[in-house]
Amino acid sequence: MAENAEDILMFFDEEHPYWTEEMFALVGQDSGTLKDICGKGLLRRRGGVYFLTPEGAERFRREAENNFSPLCPGLPETNMTENSLRREAMRGLLWLLVDTRHLQRWGLKEYSLPFRFDLPGLREEDIFSLERGKLTWRYAEQPVFRKMALDFPVSGLAARRHPAPSPERVTAWKMENMPVTRTMEVDLLYKSRYDFQSYAHFPPMPCDPCRLLNTDRFLCFFAPPHELPSSRTWLLTILGEFQMFLTMLRRMYLPGYVDFDGMDIESSNWLIYVYEKTSDARICAEIMAPFGESLAGPAAPLDVWSLSFEMLWEHNIKAESIHDLFPAIAYPLYRVIAKTATHVSNIGGGA
Repeated sequence: MAENAEDILMFFDEEHPYWTEEMFALVGQDSGTLKDICGKGLLRRRGGVYFLTPEGAERFRREAENNFSPLCPGLPETNMTENSLRREAMRGLLWLLVDTRHLQRWGLKEYSLPFRFDLPGLREEDIFSLERGKLTWRYAEQPVFRKMALDFPVSGLAARRHPAPSPERVTAWKMENMPVTRTMEVDLLYKSRYDFQSYAHFPPMPCDPCRLLNTDRFLCFFAPPHELPSSRTWLLTILGEFQMFLTMLRRMYLPGYVDFDGMDIESSNWLIYVYEKTSDARICAEIMAPFGESLAGPAAPLDVWSLSFEMLWEHNIKAESIHDLFPAIAYPLYRVIAKTATHVSNIGGGA
């Protein structure tokens, strides 16, 4: 339990600048102290979300220097709406809930909230089509992805026999072939580094966008409540962005190391739709069920799941690892198990 204002302020670092009373209670702190520190002018509260004032940020810096800490204060973005603040706080809450629901005893937990990645600026109709219930992925046929396949032709394990693309080459290629982009915004990217000491000798990849090498990757997207058919379109658009992201990783950023790590162990690449209510997560699974094996499209292997905050709150038993946690509570939409793709059509909790 933090004992003074300085201890409380140190929670507001650059990776976690936004907190709520609910989040503070989740980490075992007295949420009432936040209001007390607001009264001292070190924190500001808006829409239930707390963040540092300029005075609080300066006090944070002094405290970090006095304790020889490398931490930097989390400075709030300017002109944020209450909805934006709430989304930032929800990202922090998701981080805390996931983190406190599993141990990862023999590995590292790494989080990025949010994670943004530039994709080719394709229109929705160029990403996928849906005709008479049949899902067809169109992005791989578009000129930018055809050019990518020509200029970066080797992927998979065979790519390890060739030098990885340099940052200069990738940047130049994107400037020439991606004049228009769309940004994939992931609310929470969780990277699991299991048995990380065994991988310490591997050098980094020159174009790794977020230290993804030798990790299992879980990309969490906040999903809106369902309003058919718009929710179906949104779900498929996000899945299309995820597929394009994996395609670019396999050809340009991490060729040879997306589906297998440096020790030839299979890596996980999961898309997770995150809802506030479990009922919406279930509807998501029902919406996606008719598409079956076509969900993975040309970007297989990958996993697709739906999860809710309610599921995480209700799960009071700490799982050993993230691979134990999500299958125990989430709805599987499309799974890769022991090199076999599995479309799960029976909508029930867990795997």
